[in-house]
Amino acid sequence: MTSNIDDHRRPRYQIIADDLITEITSNRITVGSSLPTEKELCRYYEVSRYTVREALRVLREMGLISIRRGSGTKVLSAKPKDAYVQSVNSLSELLRYPETRFSLKKSGMAMIDRNLANTLNIKKEVWFQISGIRRSNSSNTPICWQDVYVLPEYEDAARRVPFSHHAVHQIIELRHGSLIEEAQLNIFASQIDRPLARHLEVQEGSSAMTIIRLYHDNKGRLFEITRSIHPEGRFVYSLHMKHDKQNRE
Repeated sequence: MTSNIDDHRRPRYQIIADDLITEITSNRITVGSSLPTEKELCRYYEVSRYTVREALRVLREMGLISIRRGSGTKVLSAKPKDAYVQSVNSLSELLRYPETRFSLKKSGMAMIDRNLANTLNIKKEVWFQISGIRRSNSSNTPICWQDVYVLPEYEDAARRVPFSHHAVHQIIELRHGSLIEEAQLNIFASQIDRPLARHLEVQEGSSAMTIIRLYHDNKGRLFEITRSIHPEGRFVYSLHMKHDKQNRE
């Protein structure tokens, strides 16, 4: 196995997970065989057992391995299941889709979608919009359809999305300085209409999960709206939280 464990752009558990995914999908670690033990992985990567377990959790959620106490970790498949799992351990991870790519379908100045404006209770103003399909780097299956609206002054940043691994708000901050003061997520069940069904490779009327992200700057101004529509079974949010000891009574 090879790794750049000092890559500070990604969490250590994700680096280890990516290494193991590469070993399995390239058949260097074959289906039916066992992964190195937690102790061996800790020693190899010079990390804690907690970090190794987080990496193995990512592989298990992708359907690549099974973990049984006393029996070790077995490789079940060399191909990840269709569902894309986003493991979230920080606010920055919650606001982006790591290890994905964006295929642009349309862009330009546009009035915000009426349904979206009504849902958010905001005015139908002119924004710069990009829309397209987001796919996992490990699978060609569409994860979601994504509509991104930014204030016209940030059009340059939005146009960079198809060519960058960064989320829109990250590109905006790289080009225009720190902006985000507050971020809000709205998650709700929905259905996929006919135009999107073709792009997402599902039947019209299929169940979906819609995630709307709102970004406000330090003046309270809403500068970005992102709507992501995920077909059922294509996306999982995996949240890792610890009890706040300071709030214990």
